[in-house]
This record gives sequence, structure tokens and C-alpha cells, in this order.
Amino acid sequence: MDDDVLCRRGDRRVRTFRRACDGIALENALISDDREQTVRVQNRVLAGLAPASFERLRPFLQPVALKRRAILQDHHHPIEHIYFIERGVASLLARTQRDGPVEVAMVGRLGLVGVTAVLGIQSSPNRCLMSVPGYALRIAVSDLRRVAHRDPDVQQQLFSYIHALLVQNTQTTLCSARHSVEERLSRWLLLAADRLDDRIIPVTHDMLSVSLGVRRASITTTLAELEQIGGLARQRGGIYLTDPATLERRTCECYQIIASEYGHLNRGLHEHRIRADRSMIRTCLCCV
Repeated sequence: MDDDVLCRRGDRRVRTFRRACDGIALENALISDDREQTVRVQNRVLAGLAPASFERLRPFLQPVALKRRAILQDHHHPIEHIYFIERGVASLLARTQRDGPVEVAMVGRLGLVGVTAVLGIQSSPNRCLMSVPGYALRIAVSDLRRVAHRDPDVQQQLFSYIHALLVQNTQTTLCSARHSVEERLSRWLLLAADRLDDRIIPVTHDMLSVSLGVRRASITTTLAELEQIGGLARQRGGIYLTDPATLERRTCECYQIIASEYGHLNRGLHEHRIRADRSMIRTCLCCV
């Protein structure tokens, strides 16, 4: 679905959907005064850093708005920046020449994009693009490596996230091979809600079809079944999780295994704030 459809003034449901997203983003992220506008860091990898370690990274972090389908890393292209996702969801996609892309990992406020470069490798065969728009704190690979080399706390946080990502990759592989579309779709929606910290997920049926590697018709049918039992409500341009507990009962054990590993990144969090320019905030909210 085109982004301009979401902005169609005559659609009351879309206007309500947009206001909810915008309000949450502003309420949770921004504090304004006459001097500057600041953003509270939402990313769990960064929030888990001690204040002194975060201060070493702060000068290199640049807030950037990320539109839907923005490419954060591309097939075999040099990775120049690491993206600590603040809001939104990015999909890490694998492909072959014969097959279309399939999501192998989901990245949100619990993680970062550019793990390959963190490990010292210049490029990756996988593409990563935004499936749910938002914004991130971007840092040059060289700057992150330099700080991590000097600060064990930063290095350990990065390694903790990489471990959680590996668990997600392996569990997603098992899930795709063994579990039903209903179980996999419920897992995806629950993980997305965790990464957005929101029950509203602005994603289309086409995107879910690519993410799960199944036909669009199967996504539509399964969403209708989950809506019938009260787990979600379909909206134009998005899905509202009316009862996540119902989805948890319909999904497989994979969701809990993945969520448990990422739960370690939610411990010992600190409140860090960075300055953000107003144009970036406006651009970000227009992307939703």
C-alpha cells in the first residue's frame, strides 16, 4: 500500500491510526523547551550502557528519519553506518536468484543494523530495509569500532545483542520449517509489538507475505481467522493487536524463546537523552 494512502483525509480510520502513532512518538520520546528539543534514547542496546560509556558514543550519534522501505544495508555493498533503531522495524532479508526475499531477522528498538560491520566484515549478502517506518541513531562504523575497542562495556553490549540476534536467526529457521502460518504470523506480530512498544503495527499484507515467505492470500486468510477469535483488528494501513494474550496462545514456543533472549537487553537500563533537530522529528512523524 502506498504511503500516500495513509494520509488520505477522507479515511477516518487512518487519521485515528496516524494520531495514535504520532501521539505515542511525541509523548514517549520528546521534551521541548525554548532552547532545544531532545529525544530520550529508546534503543535498548544504548540504554543498557552506563552513562560514562554512552557519553563516549554521544558525539558520534546522529538521529535520522527512516521511511518505509529505506535500505539500511544492501547486498554486498560496503557497510558504512550502524543504525541503532529507536522507533520502527527493519527486516533483514535473505535471497537467492531463483527465490524472492525472505525475512531472516527483525530489528527494532531492541537492536541495531550492521552487525556484520561490528564484527569487522565490510559487507553482507543480506539486505536490510525498513518495514515499519521510524527513526534511528546512526553512527559511522569506524567511530563505533574505535569506542568499542577502548570501552569494554560498549563491546559487551554489542556482543550481548549479537547473541540474541543469533538466537532469533536460528529459532526463525526452525519456525519457518516446522510451524504453521498462523503460528509464524502470530510470532511476527508479537515480536513487532515488542520492538515498537505498541499494539498498532503499520504493516501491509504484502510486507507480511515477504517477511514470512508465504502467499499474500495465506496472510489475508490467517489474519481474518485471528481477527475472528479476537486477537487483532485489521485496519487500512495497519493491524491493531486487540488481545496479545490470544495471539500468544495461537503462536508457537519460538516467540517465548526469542523474547526471553532479548529480555536480557531490558535489564539495568539508563535514561540517556540526545539533542534532535525539529526537521528530523517532523520527517519521522510524516513517515509513519
